[in-house]
Order: sequence, then C-alpha cells, then structure tokens
Amino acid sequence: MKFGLLPMNTKIISIIQIFPDFEEKIGFLFQTDENFRDLCLDYILCASMALEMKNDALKNDTKLMEYEDLQRNLEEEILQRIMKNEN
Repeated sequence: MKFGLLPMNTKIISIIQIFPDFEEKIGFLFQTDENFRDLCLDYILCASMALEMKNDALKNDTKLMEYEDLQRNLEEEILQRIMKNEN
C-alpha cells in the first residue's frame, strides 16, 4: 500500500485517535510540515508492523517488544512536535 494514494485524513486517523484534542493541529502539521508527515508515516508503519507481529502465530516476542518500544517513542516525538507548535 502506498500512502500517497490515500486521502490525508485516512493517513493520520490513527494519530488523531491517540491525540484527539489536537486534531486540527495534527491536520495542519501533516499538510505543511514534511518532517512531521514523515514522523507520522513512520508511526503508522511501525504500528502496522507491531499489529501484524501480534497476530502472527510464529511471533517473535523480542522483535515485537522492539516495535512496541519504537511505537511509544514515536508517539512521544509526535506529541513533542505538536506541543512545540502549539506555542
């Protein structure tokens, strides 16, 4: 799946679900800030990989933990970017 083919709101819905109070800001940053957009797309890919690993019958718990840690770190970075741009 290529992200470029999806409508903008489809791409960031998972980010908005995590930070619903910042929906407008997330949409604005996603449209105007390439670094923020890349960060969100990295998060979406990471979350997708973690979910896929959770559902895999032959899951690798170590790899899953790495993806979950990365997912949390990306969430924190996204929130920092949102808050930085709130001021």
